[in-house]
Amino acid sequence: MKRFTYTNRDGEVYYPHAVRLKDGRTIYVMRKRPEGAVKSLPDGYEVRENIHGQVSVRRRRPKRFTETEERLLCGALEQLRPFAYELDIDGRIATVYASAQDRKCFTESLDAEFADGFADALTKTLAKSYSSDLVAMFRARRQEKDARRPRFYAVLRFVIADKRERLFSVERVCFTGESSWVRLEVMPLSAAVMKYLPHLGRDSFFDLI
Repeated sequence: MKRFTYTNRDGEVYYPHAVRLKDGRTIYVMRKRPEGAVKSLPDGYEVRENIHGQVSVRRRRPKRFTETEERLLCGALEQLRPFAYELDIDGRIATVYASAQDRKCFTESLDAEFADGFADALTKTLAKSYSSDLVAMFRARRQEKDARRPRFYAVLRFVIADKRERLFSVERVCFTGESSWVRLEVMPLSAAVMKYLPHLGRDSFFDLI
């Protein structure tokens, strides 16, 4: 039997490993090394990859969104702004993520742009007064910090509120306050897509309450 592997969105190959816990239970994890890996996952298990390319093993879950609903969301995001947004569907929640690399996704978030401009100016200033080694060190640390930043940020999600009537709770991320998500309204998915997706990347998104 061929060994089971999983390749994530970054092209990294993972292998399933069985881990024995102290209480006698066995769990399965994905690791990059093939040594010690099992040939396959047990029946009823699946690999889950999140929006950041992190993979894990869990018990298989039934699909909650229909194929038509998935196509509706993916098609709408593609028309809105290709490659700027990613969709992650897990259970009864479909979350829209905005790319951290696309500044037009965050018209109100100027702090990052200011920080980049300040860092560039500081690099030029250091080059006038300090050695090239020190400037290179500063630049390397900045690149390392940028590499640790999330590549995507959750901004909007659609939660199945009524599976029979196919009604969805539309929620946007809350940037301040105690609650991380703000419920906007409950409605059919097609209506929610037409009403709320056009606000992504615009100032009006922050006025949605």
